[in-house]
Order: sequence, then C-alpha cells, then structure tokens
Amino acid sequence: MTDYFAFFITAFTTLFIIIDPPGNIPTFMALTEGMDARLVKRISEKATLIGAVILIIFVFAGWAVMEFFSISIEALKIAGGLMMFIISVDILFGRKSREIYEEKGKSSADIDSIAVFPLALPLYSGPGAITAVVVLSSGVDLVGKMLVVLAVILVYVIVRLTHVYSLLLMRVLGRSGSDIIARVMAILLAAISVEYILDGIISKVSGL
Repeated sequence: MTDYFAFFITAFTTLFIIIDPPGNIPTFMALTEGMDARLVKRISEKATLIGAVILIIFVFAGWAVMEFFSISIEALKIAGGLMMFIISVDILFGRKSREIYEEKGKSSADIDSIAVFPLALPLYSGPGAITAVVVLSSGVDLVGKMLVVLAVILVYVIVRLTHVYSLLLMRVLGRSGSDIIARVMAILLAAISVEYILDGIISKVSGL
C-alpha cells in the first residue's frame, strides 16, 4: 500500500509539473481574452477533456505504439527526458514557443478550435506529458496503471479549476507571481528530466 501511495505521488507530481496548471493561467487568459463567458467555459471543458483522454489512451496503449515503431523504453526515457528538459528551459526563459501558439490561436477562424490547438495539444498534453505517462505506466500492474489514470484525472481537475478561477488567481498572484511559480516548477522538471535521461542511458548500457 505504501509503495502504491508513493508511486501515485510520484506520478501526480511529475504530471503536475509538466502540465503546469498555474503556469498556464496567463496563456489560457490570453487565448480567451474578450470572449463570451459561455464560450470560454466550452473551450475550457473541451481542452481539459481532450487532454485527459489523450494521456489516458497512452497509459494503456503506449506500449502498443512503441512496439509498432520498435521503440525501447530506454530510448523513450532518453528522448522524453530531452524533450521535457527543453520544455523546462523554455519555461525558464520566457516560454517563447508558447507565444507562437498564442498568436496562432488568436488568428484562428474557428475560435472553438483553440480548445484543441494549442490548449489540449501541445500545452496540456504535449510530448513531455505523453512520454511521462508511458514511462510511468511501463512495468506496473493494473493497479499502477489505474493510479496513473487517477493522477491524470486529478491534474486535469486542477487545470479546469485554474480556468474557472483564472481571473481571481491572476489578481492574487499577478503575472510576476505566476511566472515565479512556473519557473520554480521548471527547475524541478529539469531535474526530473535529467533523471529520465540518466536512467535511460544506464539501462541501455547495462543491457548491452
């Protein structure tokens, strides 16, 4: 029971840092600025649902995809670690890539599609999050997989709450406060990324 609890905490913490609900508050507000409240609600619900479903699918089907493309778990750990490290650097140095997604979202003819791109993909269920759920669910039993699913659901409940209370949170945190939280999480994400890379390299070398 203790091992399962520790695993759940690890899964939840990893996904929370990668998906970064508090740090994405400014992005969500920028993309939905000036929209009708009902439209914002629909975009939020659609984005969180799509993001959660994508990750849950990869919890159970991730291995099948890897086998189809002949990808080893060690390679996925190394590649995923590198991608997550890039994401952490991007957050630390001002989210330049996310600014591009925001501009694309603002110019979209179909505003409702913002829920799919860039919110659900790639902000809330990007390569880092997908890699994380595949790695977390690899080599664990059904209970472990269900704990990863529970972690995914809990993180997306928090994402939805940050959308609902985004205006209030921004008033409390301010843009600088939100940026500080995002950068602290980015440092933790960078450390987790390095662990993924080292673990993948050591496992690969040991198997030779």
